[in-house]
Amino acid sequence: MTEKEKRIQRRKAEDAVFNRMLLCLLGAVIAEVVVLIVKRIYLDVVSVALANALYHVFGVFQFLGLALTVAGIVWCVLWKKNGKKLTLPVVCTAIVGTLWVIALLTYQLNAFGVRVLMALPAIVAVLMLIYFLYQRAFFVNAILTGGGLAALWLYRRYYMNHPTAITVCFVLGLIVLVLAALLAWKLRQTGGKLGKIRLMPEGSDYVICWLTCAVVAVAMILALLLGVTVAYYLLFVLVAWLFCQAVFFTVKLM
Repeated sequence: MTEKEKRIQRRKAEDAVFNRMLLCLLGAVIAEVVVLIVKRIYLDVVSVALANALYHVFGVFQFLGLALTVAGIVWCVLWKKNGKKLTLPVVCTAIVGTLWVIALLTYQLNAFGVRVLMALPAIVAVLMLIYFLYQRAFFVNAILTGGGLAALWLYRRYYMNHPTAITVCFVLGLIVLVLAALLAWKLRQTGGKLGKIRLMPEGSDYVICWLTCAVVAVAMILALLLGVTVAYYLLFVLVAWLFCQAVFFTVKLM
């Protein structure tokens, strides 16, 4: 293959990645619009009859949507095994999965669920930008740090009224961090593979992943032990840690 052909092939690959990123961002915008429509109908109650109808639809779709999302994932796996393009099943599964999340959170958590949903598309859009523009290690670390930020925010807002539920969420979050650290250790031994599946590029650096797990875990434990005021300042600590990672991985791109 000549140098010109290599450049053309590389340009095509970059264009394909850019198009997928734009598709994800478009999906996030559409999801935000849908959430705003749901808020208008469900919370602002422009029509009582319409709000009641939507409530009953969400009650059914919280189960139906889960079944359809699982079916969509199976569809994606089967098409991947057959070597077919995944665009159609991935888009359909993403749409159904998004509607399921909207139905579940709105039906179960009402106003709080809608407030969470209004933030989710922006969070997903940022994560997609990180996924397509940066190394996969930063994407994983951003998810772990974002989970810590969400936990501290929930702690500050709802611990006084729901201490048991928030504590259980923190314990589950700490378990996830431990599992993430163990998975990183396993991937380091196997060159980024878990069985036959490659999860991380070969030669990835897992030290920052371990540091992220440690920083987030310490922040969550300190919040539980020292209270809401400390949790407020720990939010800034995690934001600063995320910013430091962004600078580090940006430098590595240069």
